[in-house]
Amino acid sequence: MKIGDHILVDGKSPATICYIGLVDGHPGQWIGIEWWHQEGKHNGTYNDKFYFQTKHQLTGSFIRQERIQYGNSFTQAICRQYVKSFSNENITDDINYSLFGKQYSDYVVDLSSIIRIDLSSQWVNEFDNNADIYNNLRQIKELNIRQNLLKNWSELWIILEKNFPQLEILNVSNSRMNFDKSSALNKYIHITQLVVIDTDNDCDVFENLCKHFPNLINIHLDLNRLSFISENFINQIQNLTNLSLSDNPTLKSWDPYVNRLGKLKYLEELILNNCGIEEIKFPQENQTIELFPSLKYLYMSDNNISSYTSINELTCLSSLISFSILRNPIYPLNQIECETAKQMILARLPNLTHLNRVFISRDERRGAEIDYLQRYAHEYFENKLDFLNEHKQYKKLIEKHGEPLKSNPNE
Repeated sequence: MKIGDHILVDGKSPATICYIGLVDGHPGQWIGIEWWHQEGKHNGTYNDKFYFQTKHQLTGSFIRQERIQYGNSFTQAICRQYVKSFSNENITDDINYSLFGKQYSDYVVDLSSIIRIDLSSQWVNEFDNNADIYNNLRQIKELNIRQNLLKNWSELWIILEKNFPQLEILNVSNSRMNFDKSSALNKYIHITQLVVIDTDNDCDVFENLCKHFPNLINIHLDLNRLSFISENFINQIQNLTNLSLSDNPTLKSWDPYVNRLGKLKYLEELILNNCGIEEIKFPQENQTIELFPSLKYLYMSDNNISSYTSINELTCLSSLISFSILRNPIYPLNQIECETAKQMILARLPNLTHLNRVFISRDERRGAEIDYLQRYAHEYFENKLDFLNEHKQYKKLIEKHGEPLKSNPNE
């Protein structure tokens, strides 16, 4: 046991050891930890004395050693998940796969026949050196080690290089691996999908991490500490078609950060749920190249969009066909107000086929467009030039349905 170890407390709650030693006023040895997912009692300073420093406020605690477990080696995890003849208590790291033999086919999955390994929630803490196991896994295309206790990405580089030459999908979510920028730049050209949800990292780490995966087309970076998106990060993911950044509530700024993603010419799906975004705003038309040329699917539920001005901005996304904006101020839960918001959005975005993942019928669209024309008729007739600059679709809808009737705003 040493500082920096990743552990399980009471067999279920992951944490990092930050301190080992005495605590004033309490007899015996104590282990100072930082919880990954739950509140502690302090930040490493207890009764005005500093013992260690947590990364986040109120995530530190002191516990006794007997509450600590260390998870499983890769071999142990494989056997727990795929070798049915072994009980949890009798698995060791020196198991020889060849000993199983064909006569034990009722008890063991033929590892050499599968292409997807799922060790999620097995709390893998090391890749032990078991050639008999690894030799039967060289064909796998997907490795899921979500919820692991590995300490460093360098442990993963070694295993990917030696044992998984055909791997295409890697999931290391719900972990706290440290990234060393000075480590060798091994590149894994076959990996196209990377899932790193809830790893407590920021854009600087992801920028360097993606250098190891030059052919990524799908990335999930949800539940992290993204507060900005750098140009260098964009340069590492030029082939991307799908990107999920949900539950990064400190991201907030569409301009400039989300706009930088617009330079990804192959990006088709962008998921930005619960990112604290208040406004959608693109640069002036004469100041930029076309952004998001391939974007078809944009999901922005649980943000803070409050104005239809943001919706008007989306008219420049010529490929957009599906948009979600549930639980934003602009799209309230009240059924009547929700229906009005739906109509106003449909009328502004003529190419949408789905809103909030629900198909839009031809009749729905026609009704929404006519209601939109009539709702803003007074403003249109009052000042056509300024109005049309803001409502970019209004003129096209007039060409489609005819001018609205002049209305009295007090009616």
